[in-house]
Amino acid sequence: MTAFFATYAEYMGEWWPRLLGAARVTAELSAIGFAIAIVLGALLVWMLRSGVTALRRSAQGFIQLLRAIPLLALLLAIYFVLPSFGITLSGYWAGALGLGVHGAAYVAEILRGGLQSVHGGQREAGLAVGLTPRRVFLHVTLPQAARVMLPPLLSSYVALLKDSSLCALIATNELMLAAKAMSSEYFLPLHIFILVGLFYFAIAFPLSMLSRWLERRLAQGRRTLGVA
Repeated sequence: MTAFFATYAEYMGEWWPRLLGAARVTAELSAIGFAIAIVLGALLVWMLRSGVTALRRSAQGFIQLLRAIPLLALLLAIYFVLPSFGITLSGYWAGALGLGVHGAAYVAEILRGGLQSVHGGQREAGLAVGLTPRRVFLHVTLPQAARVMLPPLLSSYVALLKDSSLCALIATNELMLAAKAMSSEYFLPLHIFILVGLFYFAIAFPLSMLSRWLERRLAQGRRTLGVA
């Protein structure tokens, strides 16, 4: 056991900068992917809530399709198939786009559920006092829906962060690819992948705890409002 930890003492000076740089790429990749998921998910919800049947059915079909396709298949398609149509993306941007498009299907369901949780009478009351539909959405519906949306959105981001490890298969220099390269170089895969697991834990665990805290906190707030 002493020899096992002595290996970390011997190589940590070489491993730490490389893993820290790869962790930064992982954090950036997941943040960009989630931003894409939020924007595309909001667009899908708008289509679902529109009065145009074609838009609504297109959004429903798109969501079902994305939820049925494995993320890895989508990443490989973006990275290897799009160049056939004249669109070539680096591994980094192919990964960000794949994570965002795949995550949009789940984000859309979270956003739709949050908006549906607000009673229709709230909107009617806002319109009755002279607010425009836009102001009713921004000042009445959205703040209440956000209380329902935030915890699952944060959990969705944590899931997307962990899924970003699949981007190693399309040559994205994130944590998992750096770990594979280092394990081939140093022939110490157990040590390196344990360290990478700790990196993922250090990033994801605080976010998971924040999600649970928000869920309890906001649920308490809803109960308080309900009693009032």
